[in-house]
Amino acid sequence: MPMSDDRRPPGSEAPGPLGVRTLAGGVLSLRLAAAPGVTALLVSGVLDGRCAAELPGELLAAAGACPEGLVLDLQGVGECDAAGVVALAGACEHARQAGHSIGLAASTAELDRLMVFTDTLHLVADHLDAGHGPVRPNA
Repeated sequence: MPMSDDRRPPGSEAPGPLGVRTLAGGVLSLRLAAAPGVTALLVSGVLDGRCAAELPGELLAAAGACPEGLVLDLQGVGECDAAGVVALAGACEHARQAGHSIGLAASTAELDRLMVFTDTLHLVADHLDAGHGPVRPNA
């Protein structure tokens, strides 16, 4: 069996092509991680209006680096507000219009409520993930 140049211990992840990105002075973190048949964008920290300017470009870059599809894992979002959720929905719509497949792998109850309240749930959750059909947020 040929040896790989990857010397990381078994089970550790290789960094994604974008590594870890932080937005809004470090309040929000984005990290690409391998998932079965697709790449997940792990979002953690504070999702609020401070992220609005940077989020569309970063999400578009992540989606562009993952032609097999990209799903969002929002379980690491500890705090959020309506402005952050609207920014996320706008970023998803921006990436979708550019031809990328974006889905929702995981969310939180607070984010789900805010997406319903701001009428943005369909912009995040109803996108297709790598040909597997619509992905809905957790109940």
